[in-house]
Amino acid sequence: MLHAIIDIGSNTIRMAVYQIEGRAFTLLLKRKHTVGLAGYLDHGRLVREGIEKTVKILCGFMEFIETFGITRVHAFATAALRSATNSRAATEEIMRRTGVHIRIISGAEEAAYDFVGATASIAHADGIMVDIGGGSTEIIAYENHEMRGRWSLPLGSLALSKVHVAGLLPTPDECAAIRQGVEDILAGVPDVRTLRAAHMVGLGGVLSSASRMHGLLYPDETPRLLRVAHFPAMIEMFGSGASLSEERTAVLLRSAPDRLHTIIPGMIAAHTLADTFAAEDILYSDSGVREGYIWKEIIGVEKCF
Repeated sequence: MLHAIIDIGSNTIRMAVYQIEGRAFTLLLKRKHTVGLAGYLDHGRLVREGIEKTVKILCGFMEFIETFGITRVHAFATAALRSATNSRAATEEIMRRTGVHIRIISGAEEAAYDFVGATASIAHADGIMVDIGGGSTEIIAYENHEMRGRWSLPLGSLALSKVHVAGLLPTPDECAAIRQGVEDILAGVPDVRTLRAAHMVGLGGVLSSASRMHGLLYPDETPRLLRVAHFPAMIEMFGSGASLSEERTAVLLRSAPDRLHTIIPGMIAAHTLADTFAAEDILYSDSGVREGYIWKEIIGVEKCF
């Protein structure tokens, strides 16, 4: 059976089509629009332009879905719509105009979906999983491959960029302000600050781009395994305030073409978290919230919920 999964995130709006038979599923197609929905929050309220962009994209997705007769459509939204002060009104308007039924998932649900979806990529029995999105970051601590704690923090690459960065790439002072902003939020969550793990699993677009950057700069390292010790050099390359060389520009464009303004704030957040947890490395996982949603809501696996 064909299922379309629509994920309305703070930075991107994605549609993925899967063939699901029993307990097996195969990804057939992915489409993505980089919208930056979190950037359309004005004093916490989702403004008209953000609603219109979402409607336009969802209408395009529905045209595709209807053309190919896909009748099983699932849509959920995360931090941007979840945190908007006009969340209910905005969501109801979007649903009415597009015909897409949208479920707003909580931060705890998002973290749990992440864990279930990425379980197959966990190389170590104990560790911490981090999903850095545009408007929030989900953190999961696990032991013996079982989830022990989950948190959703108001840390997002797009939100950090919007608050702290004036241009496309941050200056050294702005990098310091981003790190301080992350540390300030962590200071209010003592349970998270006391977590320790040598190994992290990373999910989401920021760490996907960071993984590509790491591979280009350190080609002899294990693919998708980011060494935390390399983060300061990578951040300094693009956050020094100096003009970029052609070589560095090529690395940035190859690794993060649709995240030029959010990749460095997101990497600073990842590095700050890794330092806090005393982690040595971050393993990037392709699977996450959408796959976790499939396991829980479509296939019916109850693990970790």
